[in-house]
Amino acid sequence: METMIRNKRLDESEFLKMRGPFLAQWKTGSEVDLDEAVEYQRKLPDSKNWHKLALKLKEEGRTAIFPRAGTGLLEDQISLSKKLEESGVPFIPVTTDSYTRQLDFEKVNSILEEMRKTGKNLLNGYPIINYGVKQTRKIIESVHRGAFNPRLSLKSYPLATEISFASGMTGIAACAFISWAAYEKTATLEQSMATNQYVHRLIGYYADRGVIISTDNHGWILTGMQPMTVNLATTIVDALMVAEQGGKSITSVVHLMGNMAQDLAWIRVTPRLMREYLDKFGYKDVSICGLFAQHTPLFPMPQTMGGAFAFPNYTAVVAALGKAEAVSIRTIDEALGIPTEESHALSYESTNWLLNVIRGQNIDLHIKGIDEEEAVAEAEIRALMDKILEVGDGDVIVGCLKCVEEGFLDSSFSPNKQVRDQVMGIKDVHGAIRWKEFGNLPFSEEIKKFHRAKLAEREKAEGRKMDYEVLVQDFWAFSKGQLVGKP
Repeated sequence: METMIRNKRLDESEFLKMRGPFLAQWKTGSEVDLDEAVEYQRKLPDSKNWHKLALKLKEEGRTAIFPRAGTGLLEDQISLSKKLEESGVPFIPVTTDSYTRQLDFEKVNSILEEMRKTGKNLLNGYPIINYGVKQTRKIIESVHRGAFNPRLSLKSYPLATEISFASGMTGIAACAFISWAAYEKTATLEQSMATNQYVHRLIGYYADRGVIISTDNHGWILTGMQPMTVNLATTIVDALMVAEQGGKSITSVVHLMGNMAQDLAWIRVTPRLMREYLDKFGYKDVSICGLFAQHTPLFPMPQTMGGAFAFPNYTAVVAALGKAEAVSIRTIDEALGIPTEESHALSYESTNWLLNVIRGQNIDLHIKGIDEEEAVAEAEIRALMDKILEVGDGDVIVGCLKCVEEGFLDSSFSPNKQVRDQVMGIKDVHGAIRWKEFGNLPFSEEIKKFHRAKLAEREKAEGRKMDYEVLVQDFWAFSKGQLVGKP
């Protein structure tokens, strides 16, 4: 395959020329003045800077909450942000709505008019592009303590991040794989790489002028069940892309799948390997300011109130035991629609109770099997990174593009047509995720033998084959309070 994009820092003059067409997508783009935005960011207190907040949490040995939240009207988003601050949430999300993600700004305008007339909430997020810089700054200025981070789509990334940073937001999930693999059907990885490279260069532009914006790196988000090693390897790629464009702060993200030994092993191995690869490529001045844990996004939510509380609380317990700086959880009613301010407050009151009690004890927990899980995860991540660097001749962008084409990077049930979808995961008898089908993943025979033995153990215990039906049962298991799926 031929590709023009490389993991090479964009020339500043070239980058500045690229901005014009994106800023022209909607009239609020004219409100972005980079020089003025840099000065505005410089004047923000430390309590509103994502990077500094994460470092402070690490220094103090605390775990905080970074939720998902967004609502249509400016005044409602301000009220929600204040409620989150009152609930002890230092990392405040601004999730955008579906029409903004598709760049349908005229539609957003008409819906906002109707919402003001009827009082009904008709948007599933905050339309940041329609509101623009001047209005969105009112949200940032509405709280005394809180670092803001927008949740965007591939299409909206360039303009939305320009407005976000100029408004005073200091964190961003700018990852080449997150939208492409889990939410896009026809977009190519090369398009996603180029779009994210633009955002990373914008972050580098601010960093060159003393303003640190952190990227929370999610990697290849899974739409099915499989070990997280493809995801974790691509979070390292995300970090290398950000660093090359001049970014100075990385927030490492680990998605949890439900087996505590496996989840804690992933939390242990990820920042260590990320640091190793950043240093290997000469990015020693790039800080990994914190590690955030979270629910794997597309797991089903529990269908009972007790389970709705248990699910986020379990995630919080694992995050606290793993000594993460923050944890992303869902509200107890998120599966039913747009959560209310009250459900946000109730959910985080419960979660914070656990975080404060468990993290405050500074527990060093050693679970049987965690060392083995860490060794297996490290071997798989290194195998994936070796293959990316091999086929890309040292360039991680070229390597990833070729690896996706050849199936060396793969996932199950991705909506994107570019993904081979030749791999499959199933839980073992203890609820840890194992590879059932390896596709073309570049793992050693020793690693494959390990996974096959784990699944054979469950087959023997249950007296049935580990097939597609088991996979579906396993997918629903955790939401039902089960380690493994049952017939």
